[in-house]
Amino acid sequence: MSTSLEFTVEESDWVFDYVLNLFRSPAWELPVMCFIDDNCASFDTGEENKLIYTELHTQFRELVETVLGSHLAEMGLTGDDFASICEKQRDDERAAGVSVADGVSADVVNQILAMDDFLSFKKLMVKRNLELELEAIKELREEVMEDEHDLEAQFMELSVLYKQEEMEQAELEAALAMSMCVQDEQLRMASVAAKVAEDKHASASSDNRQLSPAEVQQQMRDSKKKAEEICKRNKESLEENRSKQREWQQAAEISTVELKRREEYLKKQRDRIIEKKKKERETQLKEYQKEQKATAPEPPAQLAEKLQSNTPEEAKKAEEEERRNALRVALARRMKQDLLESSNVASASDPSRSGSFKVHQVVELDEKLQRVEDLRRQSQERENKVQAKLRGGVLT
Repeated sequence: MSTSLEFTVEESDWVFDYVLNLFRSPAWELPVMCFIDDNCASFDTGEENKLIYTELHTQFRELVETVLGSHLAEMGLTGDDFASICEKQRDDERAAGVSVADGVSADVVNQILAMDDFLSFKKLMVKRNLELELEAIKELREEVMEDEHDLEAQFMELSVLYKQEEMEQAELEAALAMSMCVQDEQLRMASVAAKVAEDKHASASSDNRQLSPAEVQQQMRDSKKKAEEICKRNKESLEENRSKQREWQQAAEISTVELKRREEYLKKQRDRIIEKKKKERETQLKEYQKEQKATAPEPPAQLAEKLQSNTPEEAKKAEEEERRNALRVALARRMKQDLLESSNVASASDPSRSGSFKVHQVVELDEKLQRVEDLRRQSQERENKVQAKLRGGVLT
């Protein structure tokens, strides 16, 4: 069984920069986003966990492992090597007060966490499904908005607002799932720390003491309770929206045939949107690959020499299931720890937030809740216009 190589700080920095550049590139976006776009239609907003969800999560995990693993293997690196680099880089950057999570987009952070957490994956897919539905509805709305006083135009505007509310709810649930996922890592770290013998010097010099496992568990229970309350309230409102929409469609005598035609149009429009995005990503990838051939940075001389003894073929053979898992776990754990570190930095700058959990400025629950409330008010205004239209003689 092969062992991972030993790397200097400079070598670890170079490899991790290489991986971060991959996360920001079309070489990552094309396969990952095309998989999400092609499969998210299977995910609805219900609570049921269907078998296909688990199957697609496994496929997504394998895809991400393959994309990252193949790029590492090209350099002669195995999953074990990368896991070792993740840990070493983590220690170096913690000392420097740097967070790798700051180097990639919130979308990539969510994708990495979704790779290792089923609930985060499910919420990510539901959210993307609604994003595509909303985009298709907006394009349909443009076709019927020539007369903004027309009843159909009012209905379409209302449909957009309802879908936006649904989307905001999905974003909220995805953020909460991400929060719980990272708090699981906080609990693991707290449990490990609790088993380690007390270091009086470390305790005395620590500005932010680490939460105990019991405190983390209580924090997770509180977060879950708050999340359940928020989601229950919002889901009740969304169900009420659906009921109203059905009632108004019947009142305005929109036929079943017309509704079917609209549904088919939206499906075709969604397919066109996905195909267009795919072609755009393919074009971006081709341009990126051309640029890489001309400008790709060379690894440090010592690292290049070290990797020559670990050929791509050998590295690929070493990428057995265990080692692929090591790569996935190391990457997800590293990202979670960086997000927790971001929370600690925020708490240090604002003592009133000490002990609170804030995920890389992504889980801004108050802001998301405010957006939901704003959309709800806009929907109510649009509902009033539709009701006025109906009362104005549409039914007579």
